[in-house]
Amino acid sequence: MAAKQRSWGNNRSRTLLTLVWLGLCLLAIVFLGLATGAVNVPASTVLNTLLGWDGPRQDFIILNSRLPRTLLAAVTGAALGLSGAIIQSLLRNPLASPKIVGINSGAAFAVLLCAFLLPDAAARLTPLAAVVGGMVAGAVVWLMAGRLSLDAARLTLVGIAVGFVMEAGVEFLLVTQTGPEFSAPLVWLTGSLWGRGWTHLASVAPALCVLMTLAMLLSFRLDLQYLGPQRASALGVRIGVERGLLLLIGVLLAALSVSAVGVVGFIGLMAPHIAVRLVGSRHRSLLPAAGLIGAILCAGADVAGRSILPPIEISAGILTALFGAPFFIWLLLVESRRTGRQ
Repeated sequence: MAAKQRSWGNNRSRTLLTLVWLGLCLLAIVFLGLATGAVNVPASTVLNTLLGWDGPRQDFIILNSRLPRTLLAAVTGAALGLSGAIIQSLLRNPLASPKIVGINSGAAFAVLLCAFLLPDAAARLTPLAAVVGGMVAGAVVWLMAGRLSLDAARLTLVGIAVGFVMEAGVEFLLVTQTGPEFSAPLVWLTGSLWGRGWTHLASVAPALCVLMTLAMLLSFRLDLQYLGPQRASALGVRIGVERGLLLLIGVLLAALSVSAVGVVGFIGLMAPHIAVRLVGSRHRSLLPAAGLIGAILCAGADVAGRSILPPIEISAGILTALFGAPFFIWLLLVESRRTGRQ
């Protein structure tokens, strides 16, 4: 008994240290994001600007441009990481993610449709449109999974098919519309944070923070859900209600993130798998780790995109796809081998 308690204490300490390490990595990337870009700013100037110290300052570049953009990348990346962890757990499918099951594409299609049909109110309705589009795409995949009892590989194919349908709608809208005002959505669709400021951050950050807090509070319910319907029901879990609530949280996290930064794919796929290898599969540890890793991936991709070929910016979504697509193929091969052995 004492040995088990020491083991549990060691695991808890190791998890806490890992989360602290991830938090420090995120802070380092945020600081790097404030210092690098088309115009590199010395670290001393960044500190002077942030802390109000005497000395050289760059208020406009850091406070008005880079700080809200970097914070938005971190918040939306954390939301995508949490969304991926929730969806993978509920579907009991390690290949699932907001991008793979079509939620990102559904949100993108709804946002563009709103922009084209209601251009005057598009900015105000973007979060709502993204939520509706993401929920429609997620509901289609969820219903097909429940009715057809699809395995992991087939469910992934259904999600990809739903995503292709939504992306076809996006391409149709872009092809059939003309004029310079329609060039902005092209940049947004690549997952770019160019031009993002405090207004964009304020439009989604409060809701995302509330949703992420709810996800953390319900993390232990995900552990019970993962036991399967029969065991979870025996423990007093209301399967349908709790699963629906958790799925809604996952879809909202992904859809609101898309409304703010566009389609930044594969973060929801990569972050949970990296988190499992660092802190284990218990969701009380997995969710915060996946959120921190998602924030690191998104903010890191944005910083790298600004730093590789300045003053040209490479969209964060392009860089996450370059790493995420090979990761997905590797994961698919691993799951195929595991399924074959069983």
